[in-house]
Amino acid sequence: MTLCGSQMSRPAKLALVGLTILLVSNVAHAAPPTAITTCGFEITTPGQYYLANDLLGCPGDGIIIAASGVRLRLDGHAIQGSGDDHGISASGQAAILIQGPGTIAGFGVGVSFVNVDFSNVIDVTATRNDDGFFVASSSDNMVQGNVVTENSHNGIVIVGGSENKVVNNLLTNNRDLGIFLSGFTDLNEVHANIVTGIPNRTIGIFVNLGSTQNNIEGNTFLGNFLDMVDQNPDCDDNRWRGNQFDTANQLCIQ
Repeated sequence: MTLCGSQMSRPAKLALVGLTILLVSNVAHAAPPTAITTCGFEITTPGQYYLANDLLGCPGDGIIIAASGVRLRLDGHAIQGSGDDHGISASGQAAILIQGPGTIAGFGVGVSFVNVDFSNVIDVTATRNDDGFFVASSSDNMVQGNVVTENSHNGIVIVGGSENKVVNNLLTNNRDLGIFLSGFTDLNEVHANIVTGIPNRTIGIFVNLGSTQNNIEGNTFLGNFLDMVDQNPDCDDNRWRGNQFDTANQLCIQ
């Protein structure tokens, strides 16, 4: 499947997000938060939502966000799947906040953003999925303060996006890659994360060929098969500074 980025200009996006936040504020004053109690719940209206109980054994997606200007609180609950689909998915939206604490487990992807901008995922545990977090063709998002552990493929994947921030996350024992920047991903910030993996298998962070102008700074990558990899010759315009690590594939990685 081909993932296409938004054609809207950045100033237009900012104006739209500002208007959306204003509208959400008005909605929040007008109505109480909406409780989510069942798997497959689709959010189609801006506003505030909260998980009122665990969602267990979801046969498809746990929660689908089909509106911009949504704040979703997990309130300490779990969303558990049957091995496929998404714990929480959003596509073509903006100004979303997914706020933990809460656990997402047993899905193909824990949290999926496709063509999603100016959104945050904070304090969520993603465990025993295929991929913990998957962000594609999306910009200006923040993945912060999450725990990403024991996923069967990758921890946090950024594909074809720009100006996203992956900050202060704890990633442990994800099988293939801890953090993966792929598909001409540029101008992203990876900062203050701790990534440990499976010593004979996991790569702590992998920056794919063509992904440039990323800032990877102040992270700890230790206990992996290979801690840090940049496929671009001489790291191109990627900036690697102040990271703690044992192994890397190029001298430009610091």
